[in-house]
Amino acid sequence: MLYLSWIFLWLIAGGKIKGFNTSDCSTGKLLKTYSARCGEEFVLFCDFPEPQKSHFYHRSQLSPTQSSEHLPCSGSRNLSDVQWYLQPQNGDPLVEITQNYPHVIQDKSTLHFLTTEMNTAGSYICRPRIRSPQDEACCVKMILEVKPKTNMSCGSSISHEQLLLLGSMGSIYCPGLSPQSDTQSPEVTWYQNGKLLSEKRSNPIEVDEVYDYHQGTYVCDYTQSDNSSLWTARAVVQVKTIVKNTNLKPDILDPIKDTLEVELGKPLTLNCTARFGFEINFKPVIRWYVKDSDQEWEVPTPEGRSVKSTLKDEVVERVVFLKEVTRSDLRRKFICFAQNSIGNTTQSIQLKERKGVVFLYILLGTVMALAGVLTAGALFYMYWIEIVLLYRTYQNKDETLGDKKEFDAFISYGKWSSLESEATSSLSEENLALSLFPEVLENKYGYTLCLLERDVAPGGVYAEDIVSIIKKSRRGIFILSPSYVNGPSVFELQAAVNIALEDQTLKLILIKFSSFQEPESLPHLVKKALRVLPTVTWRGFKSVPPNARFWTQIRYHMPVKSSKGFTWNHLRIIPRIFFSKRLSKTETTGRRSQPEGR
Repeated sequence: MLYLSWIFLWLIAGGKIKGFNTSDCSTGKLLKTYSARCGEEFVLFCDFPEPQKSHFYHRSQLSPTQSSEHLPCSGSRNLSDVQWYLQPQNGDPLVEITQNYPHVIQDKSTLHFLTTEMNTAGSYICRPRIRSPQDEACCVKMILEVKPKTNMSCGSSISHEQLLLLGSMGSIYCPGLSPQSDTQSPEVTWYQNGKLLSEKRSNPIEVDEVYDYHQGTYVCDYTQSDNSSLWTARAVVQVKTIVKNTNLKPDILDPIKDTLEVELGKPLTLNCTARFGFEINFKPVIRWYVKDSDQEWEVPTPEGRSVKSTLKDEVVERVVFLKEVTRSDLRRKFICFAQNSIGNTTQSIQLKERKGVVFLYILLGTVMALAGVLTAGALFYMYWIEIVLLYRTYQNKDETLGDKKEFDAFISYGKWSSLESEATSSLSEENLALSLFPEVLENKYGYTLCLLERDVAPGGVYAEDIVSIIKKSRRGIFILSPSYVNGPSVFELQAAVNIALEDQTLKLILIKFSSFQEPESLPHLVKKALRVLPTVTWRGFKSVPPNARFWTQIRYHMPVKSSKGFTWNHLRIIPRIFFSKRLSKTETTGRRSQPEGR
């Protein structure tokens, strides 16, 4: 089916070409004949007769009565996109020139012949690819004659090239037309990159100072005739702007170092990259040599390739590939060699076995392990209390069994400063001792506390009662403040220190409720205890929530015991590490409004 479709399209295309009558071209009377030398480069322009194509078409060729509004092809939208056809001289049918045509490049309205042969001669017709119905006859026909150099075939192709030195004066010559005096030289029409140079009419073109924009493809037309005919001779010259020849040797860019660490048994690629300065006759030499003891030889490698080219220099690279690095390669020197007309440059490289790869992995592993240990140590240090509490919960051990003590902790605070404390603080020492401690330690974690106002019957001797309940307690918790160290309650701390010196099971815990200065009248034993006993700092409302770190530190110093309230569910270590809840203002106000427990 696909084959039949191609045949159908070919028949349609063939019918259209057959139906295309070149004699109907409205521009037929503008027929031009060009001659080209066999084997040379050549260019054809599709010169539609319209004002916008002023560099392709001369208004003087229009009749006096013909205006631009009535020009043929005036209805065509895009006159730069054209179709080209060839009518061979041997009478073969008209054929369309496509992009796959040999030695021909079609660039919009230009037909560029890389080389001309005898079979290139014929009639060439161009017309817009997109035409309006009234412009079916819009086309341009031109005849190309190819003149052989001899009676033999064209031979190799010839491309005319001229070089202009930047910043200096120069001349551009029309190939095949020798420079003559103004009286003998024919008028020459010049094009640069397809654009008419209307001010240039002589041969050669004189350039006062050469710039980059003078580079390009130049086309020159001049008229020739014999006794019977007249034709336009056309030649193409490629003009290239250059700089002065370099006076420096090549510069080797790679390799840079004298040694290269490699792994035995692995493949290896060595690059020899050199920068060559500009030369008109540019013949760079770049090679790899191997030197082993007193012997030296060239390494067979692929040809060098250009990796970067500028006006002033060119970078060339040549690669040598080793399938496997052997011990013998370590004893050799690989030499990168670069040469131009000025001289040569070399750079040698010695292969060296890469040692310590295993050591590097061991070192890396050791560093990572050390970093892990340090990180674990830091976390262990930061959360030591939580870890100990977790361990205690897991062990489910009770150290209170058989010690014949009634209370887990005795709470001591400044009892004569409650009014002053409430006036200066939103949370008093008494509120902490009588409300928060029982709520958290007793109700949540199952400890038994001793509060003097709650658990000791009134009427006894104060000093004897204090000594008695301290001896019955496993811990002593003392809430320190200015009113405490300056008031009578400091006696309770003094008594507890004296008892702790005799009873090793009694541990004392200091709570720094607020900053204070030690008074001179403070007993020496109490001063010493303030410096050595463990201290937990109260941080106001941040310490109120039961999962605050304040309560974690208190529990760390409390006795280990197994109780109903002291379970795994109550040990919230992870939330305690990363989160901190606050009691709402309403809850705090509620605690302050509770009646005193005296």
